[in-house]
Amino acid sequence: MGESTLIKNNKVKKVLNITFYVVLFIVFVYAIFGLFSKKDGNSISFLGVTSMSVQSGSMSPIFEEGDLIFVKTDINTKDLLPGDIITYQDFMITDDGVITYYNTHKIISIDKSSSVWRFETKGEANANPDPRLILETEIYGEWTGKSWSSFGAFIDGFTDFLKSSLGFFLFIVIPCLALLVYEVVKFMKVYAEYNVQKSKEDRVKMQEEALAAARAQLEAEAQLKAEKETKDQQE
Repeated sequence: MGESTLIKNNKVKKVLNITFYVVLFIVFVYAIFGLFSKKDGNSISFLGVTSMSVQSGSMSPIFEEGDLIFVKTDINTKDLLPGDIITYQDFMITDDGVITYYNTHKIISIDKSSSVWRFETKGEANANPDPRLILETEIYGEWTGKSWSSFGAFIDGFTDFLKSSLGFFLFIVIPCLALLVYEVVKFMKVYAEYNVQKSKEDRVKMQEEALAAARAQLEAEAQLKAEKETKDQQE
């Protein structure tokens, strides 16, 4: 019975320790992501790596709508060539005003006639080039050639959720409360064990003192008895 209880307690302790480190890891990941990520439209930057969620099928079959593509932003626009795939800032006029967004298309020609180069772009799946030329100042980056299939929508939703009030509550508030409760319970358990141990030590100490006192009393009585016997013999 005793061994079974001990094994059960050890298992519970291991589960609590694993849960503690999992929660700690979640809080750490959320904190890192919250501090070092930046979301701008369909662009997400994290620790210097920029990713884009593809919003249409204009670049099919190179990458599809819903894919996640990776873009390098530290580029020299003068090094770009026809055939390169670039991400640039574009705009759309709607009833609500001007909407700015990022678009990723292939360069088909470059106008170098002025100091500011202009790039003609086209979607791989589109029949015609884009309606306007892209200024080099509007270029955001160049596609690295890497993409994750059907991962863009998930990343967008996950990022928005993490940065929402509910995400903050679930990934920061609740784990922190759980850690606090865990530490309080752990402290109370340690404190209770300390009191039990201290009580045992105090009881042992009292017993030792009582034995020492009783021994001293017996020795004193024996000494008095011996002195009395010696005195009687002398008389």
